[in-house]
Amino acid sequence: SLLWKLPLVAVNHCIAHIEMGRVATQASDPVVLYVSGGNTQVIAYSDGRYRIFGETIDIAVGNCLDRFARVVGLSNDPSP
Repeated sequence: SLLWKLPLVAVNHCIAHIEMGRVATQASDPVVLYVSGGNTQVIAYSDGRYRIFGETIDIAVGNCLDRFARVVGLSNDPSP
C-alpha cells in the first residue's frame, strides 16, 4: 500500500462470497445459509446491508458435514 501509494481496502471474506452469488443470480434481497468450515450463519440482505439472523456457537454445519462424510467413508475430493 505504501509502496504503490494505494489505500488498503478491507474485505469481509464471507460477504465477498455472498456478493458473488448475489450478482450471479441477480437476487435483490437474498436470505443465505452461509456454511463454511468454521462459520454457519443465516444472513439476509435488506436496505443495502447484510444482517445476521442466527449463527452457531458450537460446531459449524460445515464441520459437521465434513465429519459425517469421514465417518461414512465419502470422498472429500472435489473433482468430478
